[in-house]
Amino acid sequence: MLTQQRADQLIKLAKEALARECVTWQENQRQEEMVIAVEDRGMQFLFSMKRNPHEITAQLRTRDRHIPLARIDNAAQHVNPDGNVLRGPHLHWYREGEGLAWAEAIDWYDVARPMDTLVKFLDLIGTRFPAGLQEALL
Repeated sequence: MLTQQRADQLIKLAKEALARECVTWQENQRQEEMVIAVEDRGMQFLFSMKRNPHEITAQLRTRDRHIPLARIDNAAQHVNPDGNVLRGPHLHWYREGEGLAWAEAIDWYDVARPMDTLVKFLDLIGTRFPAGLQEALL
């Protein structure tokens, strides 16, 4: 388990994908990319992403212990531990002792514009793809 302070530090770190070529975001496939901290190249993360015509999901987790730090999804509903029900797209942030059990509604998730949604999430988690990131053309 991570402390909240450590999880917040990890999320705020500037990170970049190790891919040496432009990553093509395929439809209907879960893709995973290795991501490292810019200032401490030994600090490694895994970034997973998936899209289809109805959903976009993306998650950042630590590589060593696979602890999820942040995730977006479009589940029909999510019930927070306090009973509050969220409907539609939401963002999960790590909470000490509870992992990603809590979520908050987001208004920038747009399944019709998957790249815009992904770029916003990448910005929130301080992650970039230096060689580029593009949607696969059908």
